[in-house]
Amino acid sequence: MLTEKGILPVGIEYGGKVHREFEIREQRVRDLVAVYDNPEVAGRAESNDAFLGLCILAGQVVSLGAIPPEAITPELLLDMTQEDFNELSNAARRLEERRKSFRGEA
Repeated sequence: MLTEKGILPVGIEYGGKVHREFEIREQRVRDLVAVYDNPEVAGRAESNDAFLGLCILAGQVVSLGAIPPEAITPELLLDMTQEDFNELSNAARRLEERRKSFRGEA
């Protein structure tokens, strides 16, 4: 599994601490399926493409500081700054480019 590590410019507050280091993995079909299987987010994701993308991104995050993996949810990511969102999105794009290069798809 290919992953990309990075540091969020601002960080996400959780448990009284700011968490900045992250690791993200490449997107899988299961990330999209998991969104629609989750009754807490499915309806909103179905009617809001931006939220759908955020849900998929949350599923790709392997780690975010010391935040427990089960706490890395779309709701948590909704509170990040645009700067942090851009960094996570850029990391996902870099990872996709690495995957294509690694597999000779570029």
